[in-house]
Amino acid sequence: MNTDKVLKVWNLDLQILSGKAQKIQALAHTLNKAIQGGELDTEYITDVVDIMSGFAIDIENKAYELGLGQ
Repeated sequence: MNTDKVLKVWNLDLQILSGKAQKIQALAHTLNKAIQGGELDTEYITDVVDIMSGFAIDIENKAYELGLGQ
């Protein structure tokens, strides 16, 4: 595989990681605002945190796959 293709794949993988991190950040921000407003129950908060955890696990797995977890 030539260098250009490797860099394109690497760039795409990093964009995927970045996108998932941005989703976590957006959910965390929204959740924080809702908690401050007293609008959420424990079950909803748990569900949102579970979703965020799923994104974090995806990031960790992809980083490990790319060798970034070392």
